[in-house]
Amino acid sequence: MKVEVSQQALLAGAVALAAMFAVPPARADAVSDAKAAVAKYAGPQTTWEGPTNAPKPEPGKKIVFLSGDEQNDISHLYGVYIKEAGQKLGWNVTVIDGKGSPTSWLAGMNQAIALKPDGIALFADAASLQDPIKAGVAQGIKFVGLHAAGLPGPQPDLNLFVNIQEDPREIGKAEADWAIADSDGKAHVVILSHNEYAIAKVKSTATKDEIEKCPGCKVLDYVNSPASEAAQRQPQLTTSWVQRFGLPIYATSVGDNDWDFAVPVLRSGGVKTDEAKLIGADGNRSAYDRIRKGDQYQTVTVSEPIELQAWQAVDELNRAFHGEPQSGFVQPPFLVTKENIHSEGGDQNTFIPSNNYKQRYLDIWGVK
Repeated sequence: MKVEVSQQALLAGAVALAAMFAVPPARADAVSDAKAAVAKYAGPQTTWEGPTNAPKPEPGKKIVFLSGDEQNDISHLYGVYIKEAGQKLGWNVTVIDGKGSPTSWLAGMNQAIALKPDGIALFADAASLQDPIKAGVAQGIKFVGLHAAGLPGPQPDLNLFVNIQEDPREIGKAEADWAIADSDGKAHVVILSHNEYAIAKVKSTATKDEIEKCPGCKVLDYVNSPASEAAQRQPQLTTSWVQRFGLPIYATSVGDNDWDFAVPVLRSGGVKTDEAKLIGADGNRSAYDRIRKGDQYQTVTVSEPIELQAWQAVDELNRAFHGEPQSGFVQPPFLVTKENIHSEGGDQNTFIPSNNYKQRYLDIWGVK
């Protein structure tokens, strides 16, 4: 028996088949937007967007840096670089270890104020330290935050002259955009935050919001866990994600430190590196190492320019001492990938923007 099929029927079948495999327009738009954003975040950072003048610094200033946790790579380096920049101005810098918890931050801040410094820079959440900060302000101490509030810029409600950080909304968006682009709009994502830091909540919320805008993506879980307890909690968290949600899976965190404790669990569990992709922020040395080596689960990090921000903290304190406004400078975020890891300081396992920032600050301070 001969079956004849009309051209119209063939065309209808082809259209139906194409529709089955077509990418929905909304998802296609989400993916193309995400890929464009990733290209921007991962691009070179050669332009200087910081200040072009400053008051003449006075030597002999006494500064304290309250480190959120000296066991944290980023927090420790802020102190190292603030000391280096301060020495250029003839300032004396003391570092106090906040030991990773709000209770210890409070003790550290009280210790800092007891030293009667001219200024205090803090890498700890300022909202939890308002009583001692207010007491310090009453004594004439100037306070500058590093990741100490939800957003960069002046923070009069928190008694901070300025808070220095990249915009966490951009960081969170960059993390989400990479997952959306890498998965072609099909990422299933768990989001980890440390909401004892206001910046962490802003960052992780931005990640969640961006993932939820992608029609084919899904937020599987949003977890708030104390940063100081990562070593104890992260292994079990990682195991539970794999058991509950299956593979493949994407995981984002507000900090790279968490993945130090997730990678061994994934490896011992026999999880393939292309089935669990870890996305972080801050730009810890261990994160750079994992990304560079490959097959270490962590695929990208959104890196903070630690040395630049430390030098900015010294510059902002100088402005505060002279009664001048803060500089208004916010360095754009940088997405570190396997492809660009040798650029913008990557060979030194940190984000060093190629905008000659140290010489820029030395020039406006009038020192060598």
